[in-house]
Amino acid sequence: MVSRKRKSVDETVKADPMERISRLLAMIAVKGLDNQEAARRLLSIGFDSPQIGGILGVGHNFANVAKSRAPKKDRA
Repeated sequence: MVSRKRKSVDETVKADPMERISRLLAMIAVKGLDNQEAARRLLSIGFDSPQIGGILGVGHNFANVAKSRAPKKDRA
């Protein structure tokens, strides 16, 4: 029987240089922020939930949860 190992987010993303640059810039943009604020900021600039999970090292649904837990004044 063949073992089906789960691939990490990094393995499923092609080695596109522009993708790597955008991920690096995203990491720089959220350096020093807590994960919830970082996820909200990355959502606001166009990253989707699985990408944010890969950048922050959290689950793929973390960004959606962080968005729903945002203070009401921050929600748009």
